[in-house]
Amino acid sequence: MSFLFAVRRLLGIATFLLILVLLVPKVFLFFDNPKNASFSATLLEAREIVLRKSAPFLHHYVPTNIAGADRSDWILIGLAMIVTFVAGSLAQRSQQSLNRRILRKSAQAWRTKQGVKPGSALDKELESTLRVAEAGNAVNRQELLRVFAETKKKLDSFGREVAFLAIDVVGSAAMKAGEDPASVQYDFAEYRKLVERIFRARGVLKTAWTPDGVMACFTHVEDACQAGKDVIKSLRAFNRDVKISKADFSVRCGVNAGLVYFDDSTQLETISDRVIDIAGHMQKHAEPNTVLIARKVIEPLRQLEEFTHTNQIIDGYEASMWRERPDA
Repeated sequence: MSFLFAVRRLLGIATFLLILVLLVPKVFLFFDNPKNASFSATLLEAREIVLRKSAPFLHHYVPTNIAGADRSDWILIGLAMIVTFVAGSLAQRSQQSLNRRILRKSAQAWRTKQGVKPGSALDKELESTLRVAEAGNAVNRQELLRVFAETKKKLDSFGREVAFLAIDVVGSAAMKAGEDPASVQYDFAEYRKLVERIFRARGVLKTAWTPDGVMACFTHVEDACQAGKDVIKSLRAFNRDVKISKADFSVRCGVNAGLVYFDDSTQLETISDRVIDIAGHMQKHAEPNTVLIARKVIEPLRQLEEFTHTNQIIDGYEASMWRERPDA
């Protein structure tokens, strides 16, 4: 219980005792019972003490003579009730303000944990729900749980099982050394066109490019794997017929799949998720012109026989590798 609520309770008790001391003796005056004489005298004495102690304050600030009679007792009771009411109101407002701060702080921590990006559709939904909750008269723990439950439902609607393909050009820096800059620029531009054509054919959802690499999102893990295979297979003709610099292009591919929260307006480079990180780590550990993927991801696929189990453990997952067959 907060300090103000404790004060309100004490004031409530004090007001009750004040009413008891000031009004009950008047009730006893209507009864002429010898058995009550001692108790009545005690109450009357207590009443007189309270009125005498409060008289200087009351007479200085409040007119106590009303309709020809001293109403100090009623004025004291009225003032006590007002003070108790004000303290209660302040305590309630203070608690609501505290609950709103807790709500905001908890919401921000929840945003961070769930990877909700500022300005995303989900972030706007959460903000709208928070404002409705804050506008209510009671923002308590139950309200906080309700807000998060509603937002979790909305978050689930943004959750999608998708696959990520990470591709990086092997030794790109060495490839550019000693080459004509215009030739290098042409080769990498043509390489990007090749990759983008393959991605479109496999139904890519989103891409995020770096100078020599790309992270792509696909609806199905089969599409991500096949896109990586297609890029590797296409490099033979690309190196033979398209690129003009000396060094041949080779790539490393990493694939991973899982549930990721995002909406259509979210740019891939702004999504931070372990599923994406693992795809990138698979790519870094892949051999040139291979596709590396967690075995648990590839096991349900019809293409399992095309992958070879390796001894690599990446981010706690056993890795399987696809390599183009020489006779393919």
